[in-house]
Amino acid sequence: MGNNILAQGERFFQEERTALFRKEEFAYVHTGIIDEDGEMWTTTELDEANLSQVYNQYRVRHGIPFPDDIAALRKHYGLSAAKMSQILGFGINQYRMYEEGEVPSISNARTIIAAHEKSIFLSFLEATKADLTETEYIRIHKKVENAVGDCIITTSPSAYSGYRSLSKEKIAAVCHMIISRMGPVFVTKMNKLLFYIDFIHYKRHGFGITGLSYKALQYGPVPERWGSVYAAIPGIEMAEFVYPSGQSGIRLEIHNPIDHFSLDEKETDTVKSVCQLFGDISAGEISEISHREHGWISNHTDRSTISYQEAFALHYT
Repeated sequence: MGNNILAQGERFFQEERTALFRKEEFAYVHTGIIDEDGEMWTTTELDEANLSQVYNQYRVRHGIPFPDDIAALRKHYGLSAAKMSQILGFGINQYRMYEEGEVPSISNARTIIAAHEKSIFLSFLEATKADLTETEYIRIHKKVENAVGDCIITTSPSAYSGYRSLSKEKIAAVCHMIISRMGPVFVTKMNKLLFYIDFIHYKRHGFGITGLSYKALQYGPVPERWGSVYAAIPGIEMAEFVYPSGQSGIRLEIHNPIDHFSLDEKETDTVKSVCQLFGDISAGEISEISHREHGWISNHTDRSTISYQEAFALHYT
């Protein structure tokens, strides 16, 4: 939430509020702008972040899939959003709208969850057979049969993952983009950069980017299982770097560049802004900065996982 959207005399404000969604009440952190005359207002971006907090809680409360998982189901079967809508009995554009963030009804959510099992999805297809041409039916049936098993979701989005499913593709894209802009990055610094990227994006838009969870450890926030996370990134190697003094550290270096197509425009903007914010800061300096964040302060004694709701207390945004 860069200050470039503020005019002279304006400032951000935040306060805890409650909102009703589908006759249920949810608490959230409302972010808005106050001008020099005391008038309060918001922008489309701020409204999106405020509403996302409410929608995320509703999804968790009722076990409703998140947009990433809804898109993953369609890709698993290799079908278009329009065909998914038709097979599942939704409105013609409904599945696409769910992928874009509209919250499904509880009944439609149950249908989407059931469709993760291939045999059930095939039964939905069979029920739709009369509405398809023979060629369409055969083509879709073949695609579904060729899908590798059921569509299994291995992570559950929550306040500790930025309400995202863990995405190896986005982790790789973010790390490649950081290194391409900064050069080789020490692991200690990368840990903090990822934290700020995910948490700042959550503050701006109501979602993280990577689906990573962060522990409050000695040197600041650290992605859970960071060693295996970095080792699994294609095109990046962890290499030991030895200083003239004899001290050494582990750096992440690009050996085979990839594109950043798995990041959307908003995600790309967040990565760029964090790179600009911390580009000239050393690993030690960014660790010290992260120790000032409430999310680290309130969790480091127990080395516990930091809730993304702590994003609203960040000093650096």
